[in-house]
Amino acid sequence: MNIIKIQNSHNKIFFGVGYLGAGKFNNKNFPKIYYTWKSMLERCYSEKYQEKHVAYKGCSVNKNWYNFQNFGKWYEKNYIEGFALDKDILIKGNKIYSSRTCTFVPTIINNLFTNRKNHRGILPVGVTKVGIKYHSALRKGGSKVHLGNFDTPEEAFHAYKTAKEQYIKEVANIWKPIIKPNVYCAMYTYQVEITD
Repeated sequence: MNIIKIQNSHNKIFFGVGYLGAGKFNNKNFPKIYYTWKSMLERCYSEKYQEKHVAYKGCSVNKNWYNFQNFGKWYEKNYIEGFALDKDILIKGNKIYSSRTCTFVPTIINNLFTNRKNHRGILPVGVTKVGIKYHSALRKGGSKVHLGNFDTPEEAFHAYKTAKEQYIKEVANIWKPIIKPNVYCAMYTYQVEITD
């Protein structure tokens, strides 16, 4: 990882908003925290990044986290080894990275809530058209589970919704001893909508 030497720790040199601030956190001694912070800023403020990952358009970072020192303190207090930063689980539809909206979760949980709307077109989540029928399928881990063929996209979506919500609960139960209670609660009450 390249080390950047900065003359003024309050210069907003990271995507026009982020700065290192004054304190113990730096990219040399805390490379993992630094990489997470910089990647978060990139997702929200890099037009080049958003051209490839359109789901991040409209996302932002709370101003308190523009300062790497503030993010570093939160990270140290909340990080769970091997887990990924997530902004989507605690508040459905959330677009802001902040201490109130973010948590750390295992990759399998993080992937459960990935929005791939730009890849599926106008059909509801979990639905594809095959001939004159609407096919419903759910991804479980690395496998695709066929849920059936239906006459309407709404019927196919309902099958997906039922299966997806059940799967989220199953994953929540598996990880319950490790994830935070608010993450478990958010997963257990999560509802898949046709507009997702």
